[in-house]
Amino acid sequence: MSDAERRAALRRGLRLHLLVALVSTMALIVVNFLTTPSYPWWMWVAVAWGAPLAIHVAIAMEIFRGRD
Repeated sequence: MSDAERRAALRRGLRLHLLVALVSTMALIVVNFLTTPSYPWWMWVAVAWGAPLAIHVAIAMEIFRGRD
């Protein structure tokens, strides 16, 4: 796999991860307001999902890659 193909695969994976996180969070917001609208528990899930997503962004941007 060439370097350009690897970077493209990393970006595709990041887009998929972001899409799944956004759709899931939106679904949880709906469930939250239908079940317990007085407490926004969906925010805890969004915050917990943020850390792995941030790491995925850093990997896709090749922040952790050593200089050649």
